[in-house]
Amino acid sequence: MGLIRERLESSVSGMRERFSKVSERSRISTTVRSNWIEFVYMAGIIVMSAGIVSALASPTPQQYVIYPGRSGQSIAETVIYAMAMAMGFGGLYFSYLSGRQTVKPRLVGFFLALGLILIGVAIYIEMYVYFAK
Repeated sequence: MGLIRERLESSVSGMRERFSKVSERSRISTTVRSNWIEFVYMAGIIVMSAGIVSALASPTPQQYVIYPGRSGQSIAETVIYAMAMAMGFGGLYFSYLSGRQTVKPRLVGFFLALGLILIGVAIYIEMYVYFAK
């Protein structure tokens, strides 16, 4: 009975060690563990650049999505700015990836086109909000 238990425990511990090694080498878990502070930092930059302090310091009536005056900014407008900036950053990143594609040259055009489209849409949204004020 003791021999069976020892064999079972050794095989379970061996499997546990193998799973832990696989999870340590996993790209997603390693990226999340090592880059979470960078994600928080970039999110903070986007939120602050979108004008969250302005929106909280001088509140506007909630009936406006885009407040027509230059003296204030609504929370919805801040969210629109943040989304447009995140879209622009994504476009810049995809454009950057297009230059790094040496393994799959077919993806160069795709990443570049996607990046330029995202940048163009982000600029359009920002200009729309700017001229709506």
